[in-house]
Amino acid sequence: MTGLADYDDIAKRARPGSAFSNGTEGYDWQANWCDRCLRDAPFRNGLKGATGCPILLVALTGNKTPAEWMEQPRDEHGRYSIADQYHCIEFRAPGDGGSGEPRPKPEPPDMDGLFDRPERRTRMNVQPTETPVRALEVSQ
Repeated sequence: MTGLADYDDIAKRARPGSAFSNGTEGYDWQANWCDRCLRDAPFRNGLKGATGCPILLVALTGNKTPAEWMEQPRDEHGRYSIADQYHCIEFRAPGDGGSGEPRPKPEPPDMDGLFDRPERRTRMNVQPTETPVRALEVSQ
């Protein structure tokens, strides 16, 4: 799995608290995300020397929720879909092509690029914070 941070880096960025409240939540979420992800496919298929996903390892071995898993909104009753509780920003679906690494489009032949291409950097793995909204005061 190239391009993915190692276990220690992911564990440092992880939020405290278990990602799932029970095994059913965890297995349903993994079936929807991890079991289809190309990044973990070599390990799931038993290829020699392949390692599993360090993001999933952090979630399963510690009382932490990886920062790469973005929590999804709940409905007006506080409910959420178990299989869609988080969105993994490192997920690569089958059919997305290639090895799971992003590939920039090549420059057109005989043309220079308009701008220099920046180096690929670490994604922002910070959960957005909620901004409190003041109640509207209505005078009568």
